[in-house]
Amino acid sequence: MTYHWSQMTNAEKNLLVARDVLKFNCFDTKEGVNWYRKHYDLGQWRYCTRLSDAIDLSERILKDISINFQILISKDKYECTLVRPNEDSPPLFKIEGSTLPEVICLAALYLKDIEVN
Repeated sequence: MTYHWSQMTNAEKNLLVARDVLKFNCFDTKEGVNWYRKHYDLGQWRYCTRLSDAIDLSERILKDISINFQILISKDKYECTLVRPNEDSPPLFKIEGSTLPEVICLAALYLKDIEVN
């Protein structure tokens, strides 16, 4: 399945990250889905809009793999490039976006083979 990032709400984006990237086990039951929604409504898990949550996401994703995020910040855009450490090979993935949390989320989705355009 391919997700259309620009057509998704922030809530849908954050749900995608929680469910498919971080694999929260609450999604195994209906009660768990309600638990997620209740806590989300209280302000939890704002991966695509809150920098501290996006950084937490990147730390969780990168702890078990040997990939580095390289972040480039310019006046009007952010860029995240995924590279293997200590290799001269070309970048694995490069994404641009309007916010740093957004590009971190998109890079995390790429690492989990979730198609987003």
